[in-house]
Amino acid sequence: MKRLLCIALLIAAGMARADDLGEANRLLQAKSYDKAFPIYQRLAEAGNPDAQLRLGEMYWFGDATPPDLGKARQWFERSAKAGNADAAASLASLKRRETHGDEIVYWTSKYQGEDMVSGQFDCKRPELPPLSRTKAEIKATNEKIAVWHACYNRFAANLNDALPPGKRIPAQTIDMMTPAEGAAAVRHLDGVYSGLAQKAKLDATAFQAQEEAWRKSTETYVSTHNDDIVNDVQRNQRMFNDDAMHRQMYASPPPPVRR
Repeated sequence: MKRLLCIALLIAAGMARADDLGEANRLLQAKSYDKAFPIYQRLAEAGNPDAQLRLGEMYWFGDATPPDLGKARQWFERSAKAGNADAAASLASLKRRETHGDEIVYWTSKYQGEDMVSGQFDCKRPELPPLSRTKAEIKATNEKIAVWHACYNRFAANLNDALPPGKRIPAQTIDMMTPAEGAAAVRHLDGVYSGLAQKAKLDATAFQAQEEAWRKSTETYVSTHNDDIVNDVQRNQRMFNDDAMHRQMYASPPPPVRR
């Protein structure tokens, strides 16, 4: 009878722990961290691997408690030792921080978008002449303009592809970050990308003004130059026609005079 009673009590205790874990998970989902934390802590100390994992995460993320990666590691180790694969993965991410923590610093404060403005995205504005006088000069300048436009379009497409900020942070680096570090990285990248976009906009505006000035002056020159050519041709044609009339007048002798 006593044995049956002990078994019943153990079953009841197990059911109670399962209900407590479910309640803690619901509170965590609702972001009621201050209510979920003590439940996880009690269950973790009682040896529940799932609660140990969640408690480690709360210490890592700073939910309802100041961030403490040392305590997070301790709870991940206990949970992983009990066979929890997720805890083992979290423990691996924590260990990676020890040798690759500089990656977090890079993405949260040191990245300046070097890759966005180098190589095929390095769109230095070409120098345009005040005007072009020959077909060869016009062709060469138009080619310079086309090259710059193609580069600028590549830059803009690449910048848009990098959005939203944080999209290009390597997954392994994100796994090492705390939520606060992730948010800091997004803020930093947003500032970097906004700065690049503003500078590109100013460069494009300045270049378009330079291009427009070149086109207007070149078109004016070509138009004037063509008019001079037309006038010369017409003048030469008139002179030719007058000369032909004179030649025709004296090409044959005058008719004999009748007496």
